[in-house]
Amino acid sequence: MKEEESYEGKITLLHDRCMVWDSSLAEKIQKNFIGRAFGEGSIQISLTEAAYLAEKGATILKNGRKISIKAFFRHAKKIQPDIEMRFNVYKHLWQRGLIPKTGYKFGSHFRVYRENPDKGHAPYLVHVLPIDYVSTWTEISRAIRLAHSVRKQMVFACVGDKIDFIRLKRVTP
Repeated sequence: MKEEESYEGKITLLHDRCMVWDSSLAEKIQKNFIGRAFGEGSIQISLTEAAYLAEKGATILKNGRKISIKAFFRHAKKIQPDIEMRFNVYKHLWQRGLIPKTGYKFGSHFRVYRENPDKGHAPYLVHVLPIDYVSTWTEISRAIRLAHSVRKQMVFACVGDKIDFIRLKRVTP
């Protein structure tokens, strides 16, 4: 999917998530599969999605006042210390024409679609990790088995100076 050039409108920060009540922005982001509908004409978005939209021109409001992206990240880091890594991976996926959505219910950071999420399943689960992350094979196996059980492939996004993607899948004889 082609990445939008800009998003104009207002986003309201509500501690650990954000809401878009601005009808024109809500319509545009819904068309681009960002966030999820929340009542009539409003969209709930994650902190990562809010950062992405703010970088592309949307205004973030906290207690009714505009805040800078820098202030937003300071707030978000208190809730999600790895927000900047998640944001960089989220942005990278969009730039590659993929559609990242929250992967929370699958135990990963994102589920990623190649095309319209309303017309098919996400082929990938993406979990964001720092490049120096140390894991056990048990932990890796658990992630791969979970992804396999929902017919997806597990991808680890390793963030350092650049982003490296490692795709792992279960092989059965």
